[in-house]
Amino acid sequence: MARRKTFRKEGYLEFPNCFNRESEASWRTYLPENKPLILELGCGKADFSYEMATKHPERNFIGVDLKPDRLWYPAKQALDNGVGNIAFLHIHLNELHEKIAEGEADELWVTFPDPFPKNRHAKHRMINTSFLKIYQQVLRPGGKVHFKTDNLPLFQFGLEVFVREGNIRFHALSFDLHEDEHIGADAKVLTAYERKFMEMGLKINYVCFSFAAPAGGVTS
Repeated sequence: MARRKTFRKEGYLEFPNCFNRESEASWRTYLPENKPLILELGCGKADFSYEMATKHPERNFIGVDLKPDRLWYPAKQALDNGVGNIAFLHIHLNELHEKIAEGEADELWVTFPDPFPKNRHAKHRMINTSFLKIYQQVLRPGGKVHFKTDNLPLFQFGLEVFVREGNIRFHALSFDLHEDEHIGADAKVLTAYERKFMEMGLKINYVCFSFAAPAGGVTS
């Protein structure tokens, strides 16, 4: 297992659809031009992004994760199957703005992030205030953030953060996503974790929101 992980980590950048912070090549030259850009943050093995890319050839997708070995398989799968509207970015979220320009993304998906249950680790939760500032920076005005999790305490924490921010406009909210007929089909595309959690009988929480003003702007 360790040898396979090392092989994938070292071979990640050999794929033309894979990029990192130091890449000279740009995902912009790889993905088709003039298509909406959708990012999945902390995508893991990017099964959600991959399925969405096959479902929506009219959009571009980037799976973003801190561990390149996780991205190796979906990158190879996309190349083998001719799915050319998806790329992969190995980068820390704190550095996302170095590869995604201000206002460049149309949507962000945060799918089943680590809940970091201990309060002293709250700063690492992907829906805390510091990460929201990064999301707001790379999103176009009115761009949407989608957040899915099985972890109710994390979901409640996120909702509290969003309300406290004061510049959040909610578009959809559900504490039982897959039984909610008012939520669109894209939100119900399954990740590997999601499928596992549902088999355990857990309900999936979902919220979609946008920022009411650009980063640094004034909320009306």
